[in-house]
Amino acid sequence: MDRYVGLDVHTESCTLGVMGPSGKRLKSMVVKTNGQALLEAVRSVPGRIHLCLEEGTQSAWLHELLSPHVEELVVVMPAESKGAKDDLRDAWMRADELRTGRIQTRVYKAPQHLAALRNAVRAYGFAVRDVVGCGSHAGHFRPESGRTGCGTSA
Repeated sequence: MDRYVGLDVHTESCTLGVMGPSGKRLKSMVVKTNGQALLEAVRSVPGRIHLCLEEGTQSAWLHELLSPHVEELVVVMPAESKGAKDDLRDAWMRADELRTGRIQTRVYKAPQHLAALRNAVRAYGFAVRDVVGCGSHAGHFRPESGRTGCGTSA
């Protein structure tokens, strides 16, 4: 049985709304915004899970964390909504948009198998900057100065 989950994400907590294929609202929950709590919440939903969340500062992390545990994970750029903001209403809206195919703007998230490469490239960039930073101070490391390396002395 397919389940459509809308996830409204905030720094401290996330609100999930679980909807059946007919649009019936099955359950909702609020969980802490941490990996273990979110995984437990998603795993507690029976059936094939289709999850939708809004683009935001944590969407890349959530995509990487949750995509192995769901059938489909969609990150969207929602249209501007009018009226008061309500986390549960937003979660239901994301679930229903995914269920009915009314998502207007999907946001591409890079596949997780490239995460290690991205991290290696980032680390290489830091290492190069550190070496270049030390090299720019090379004039300070003459043998007569008593210094033997970047930030060290004899």
